[in-house]
Amino acid sequence: MMRVQAATSMLLGLALALTCTKANAQHPPSLMEVRTAYRAACLAPANSEVVAVFNRTAEHWVGSDSTNAFAQGLLATARMMRAETQFNPLAKLQTFLAQRDPLEAAIAAAPDHPELRLFRLSIQWSVPFFLDYASNMDEDAGRVAAALDDGYWADDTEQSAFALTFLQHLNDDASKR
Repeated sequence: MMRVQAATSMLLGLALALTCTKANAQHPPSLMEVRTAYRAACLAPANSEVVAVFNRTAEHWVGSDSTNAFAQGLLATARMMRAETQFNPLAKLQTFLAQRDPLEAAIAAAPDHPELRLFRLSIQWSVPFFLDYASNMDEDAGRVAAALDDGYWADDTEQSAFALTFLQHLNDDASKR
């Protein structure tokens, strides 16, 4: 009788573990998890695994509803960052060009959304100058700074610190030119 109970307990435990794993896989990540993946990708843009995690996290968070501006901008940013990890220069360019318009459309739809401005600012800062994608950096930096002043990221001190550090880095970089 002991073997039957043990076997039953093991099967129930296994079924519960599989159910919990499946349930957790179906729950989208939190916004803070998405932001964490974004920051990691910004800090290690050439690391294909880190950028892939950001892509997967963004896609899972958005799910099948990518109709709102933030979702569109998030996905476009994640996909643009993937270009940095590609070996083929033509593939890099194609990836960038395919996602630039969706990011711009997201910002046009929600011009006051600070995270969309931070996304574009981080992309514009990191792409090569010959792509001519830096015309909104001052405006975006101003919007991000205003969001910091207004406490937009007060609920996420890591994202707030990242945005502030990024702006300071931009200012330092600009003063060296």
